Amino acid sequence: MIDASVLLGFMAASAALIAVPGPNVAVIIATGAAHGARSALTVVAGTTLAQIAQIALVVLGLTALLETFAWAFNVIKCAGIAYLVWLGVSALRSKPSDEDARPVAGRLFMRGAATALANPKTMVFHAAFLPLFVDPTHSAGPQLLVLASVFLMVALMLDSVYALGAGALANVFTGKRFRALTNRLSGGVMLAAAAWLALRREA
Repeated sequence: MIDASVLLGFMAASAALIAVPGPNVAVIIATGAAHGARSALTVVAGTTLAQIAQIALVVLGLTALLETFAWAFNVIKCAGIAYLVWLGVSALRSKPSDEDARPVAGRLFMRGAATALANPKTMVFHAAFLPLFVDPTHSAGPQLLVLASVFLMVALMLDSVYALGAGALANVFTGKRFRALTNRLSGGVMLAAAAWLALRREA
């Protein structure tokens, strides 16, 4: 299997990469600040499931297939970006009184999944990143499975920390004025995430 030192190095590299805020983290924080930790953790569940699906495609060797059909990337990406824009505009237009009730869990879950799926190039990243820690003298399949599982666990833990931290802010600061501010901030963050994904140059 994988040497312990290699696995520790992989965990450290994964944590460093995941800790850098991207679209997923932006939406998690925006949701947590507006609706609390429970809602943000529901978004984390959505992003995690989407990442599981993406990494599974890599491990199964389907990345090459998706690269062959480039339109698949574009369809998924455009749909996810459009959804983020809709969420951002809705947050900017909503009134503080509209936020008294926590959004439906299913919508929060889809918000997380759509955000992650809007950046399908992460599959290409994993296709380049995971093999760096594979020992060529042993079967690659089991090693890739272990590495993928470790990466997902690290991502889940760090994303949950972001969710809990943002949720703590929502519990400390209450009132319509704060809700109006978080609506604007969360809407702006979601629109910024959509813009980042739309303008990001493909590697």
